[in-house]
Amino acid sequence: MDVLTLFVAGLANGSLYALVALGLVLIYKTQDVVNFAHGELLMVGAFVGFTTLRATGGSNLAAIFVAILAGGLLGAFIERIALRPALGQDHIKVAMLTVGLSFALKGIARLPFGKDILTYPPLFADHPSVHIGNSVISTHSIATIVLTIVLTVLLYFFFQATSFGKQVRATQQNAVGARLVGINPNRIFSVTWALAAAIGAVAGVLAAPVTLLYPDMGVNFLLKGFAAAVLGGFYSVPGAILGGILMGVIEMFFGGYISTAFQSISAFCVIILVLFIRPNGLLGKKLVERV
Repeated sequence: MDVLTLFVAGLANGSLYALVALGLVLIYKTQDVVNFAHGELLMVGAFVGFTTLRATGGSNLAAIFVAILAGGLLGAFIERIALRPALGQDHIKVAMLTVGLSFALKGIARLPFGKDILTYPPLFADHPSVHIGNSVISTHSIATIVLTIVLTVLLYFFFQATSFGKQVRATQQNAVGARLVGINPNRIFSVTWALAAAIGAVAGVLAAPVTLLYPDMGVNFLLKGFAAAVLGGFYSVPGAILGGILMGVIEMFFGGYISTAFQSISAFCVIILVLFIRPNGLLGKKLVERV
């Protein structure tokens, strides 16, 4: 297969993994919790986008906007109702709480939609692909890459240039110190969950036309996003993005030139090799604790 076609497709898949990894890392950096329900936040975003698309007669912009809004509200609601009462509990208990949330969200999604696999229309049905020389590139892949870049830039400016973004960074670095200087950690936790869920919702809308739409669609993306976060470094936002991109490109080239039978595990094999050399991930730093 053409190199450019494989590369762009790998970037598109990697962009989705990067968005999922980014949401995982944001929550982990803030509350030291791995959110195993993050795949279901992606799924909810996809279903909200699908419902909005049908209600508006095919407006993709409205579908993305409503999915972001619904994802953000759901993330803040989950943090306030489920996670905040569990603050201070053992990490394993909190992680299992998120596992329970994932099953609950999948069960709720099955109430109106059942177990049927639905078809989500592509973002650019009238122009499904573009031709560059002998390469055929999906327009949806280009849109996925562009939207991921836009979201990444917006998040960068949010954390670097806004007062609230700096408060989030301060809380991530030292929650006790942030509280001492007047920052409200509970508000930061809610905003972080809202941001992570909104990012997951965007990933869901972008993933649904490729993977189809069903309540269990988030499981595979959670695994790939988790692996991408581990590869890049679980405390590193740039690492999450780099890890996701590398995973997408590696698995696409592996499937195109070696074997599609092992495509889904190729990136995980690379991760194992990398972690033997850098246990903290590509951009992760070794944490030193004073005892």
